Amino acid sequence: MAPVEAEEAPLWTPKNASAAQSTIFRQRINDRYNFSLSTYEQLWGWACSNRGAFWSEVWDFENVIGTKGSPPYVDESARPSSNPTWFPDASLNWAENQLRHHSTHPDDIALIQISESCPGWTPPAKKVTQRELYALVGRLQRSMKQSGLEKGDRVAYWGGNTLEAVVVLLATSSLGGIFSSAAADFGTDGVIERMTQIRPKLLFVTNGVVYNAAPRPLLPLLPVLLKNLEYPPDKVVMVNHLSEELVPLPSGLAKEVVGWEEYLDKGDGEVEFVRMGFNEPIWILFSSGTTGKPKAIVVSNVSYAQLVHVLIRQHRQGGMLIDSLRESHIAGDIGRGDVYFYYTTP
Repeated sequence: MAPVEAEEAPLWTPKNASAAQSTIFRQRINDRYNFSLSTYEQLWGWACSNRGAFWSEVWDFENVIGTKGSPPYVDESARPSSNPTWFPDASLNWAENQLRHHSTHPDDIALIQISESCPGWTPPAKKVTQRELYALVGRLQRSMKQSGLEKGDRVAYWGGNTLEAVVVLLATSSLGGIFSSAAADFGTDGVIERMTQIRPKLLFVTNGVVYNAAPRPLLPLLPVLLKNLEYPPDKVVMVNHLSEELVPLPSGLAKEVVGWEEYLDKGDGEVEFVRMGFNEPIWILFSSGTTGKPKAIVVSNVSYAQLVHVLIRQHRQGGMLIDSLRESHIAGDIGRGDVYFYYTTP
């Protein structure tokens, strides 16, 4: 008879499980529905069987800014493949919810940018407060409006993972625009194939990135990209991520691009938030392109609880918001002052 192996100890155990957000949320459900759910698995089972009620409770628990509308919040009989509408009467803006703490906790750190160094260039960590982030989004939003950006227009970003990328996404979403991006390690063909499909009104590009301790300039590739787009963007904004000593501006490009600081509005003011339906698209992702040209995937709004609620997570602005709150706050227990580290391509 084979020996019975001792049960392995868990890799991590919470210090105070009763104070975890998932526990607090489960108790909230028990109180509201007179349940006695005692485990995470029981909560998960109820969520899968009561999708509309579950996501309505998440909305309320997370104090989503906007109007939720009236039930039913989804057709419970619908299959995931039919891609049903969620929260049909809701009105909200993804960026407004992301920037909510500029007034409640203005001096809290919102973002920390750490970039790879290379010989001759060691960038310091860049920290931005909630107040500073809100102000940057406002400056860019006003510039976008002056450029004629309207709801439904596409805005593209090509380059490194920088503070400016976050500001572009937030400003685009605040006006009801649709964001898309291409990684810095894509060749021009990959970027052309993506930009051709979405016809961005504005294109933001970093002058380069560092990878494996070596600078990788992007600006020399820009003329090829613009020449091969049948519908080039109205304006190209350059973000000087690397120093100009490492990546000098190629001759002939000065008239093709405008610098980030030059483009940003110089005034102060409040950010305008265009509230839209829950199911409005927020960004466009692409398939890898390994079996043909990359295919655009419009993300409207669906979620986890059935694949979980595979219905809520396709790139709709409401789904992207509410499921990230479930994932990060309720399940991940991330709270004020915690640092979420995300490592990805440059």
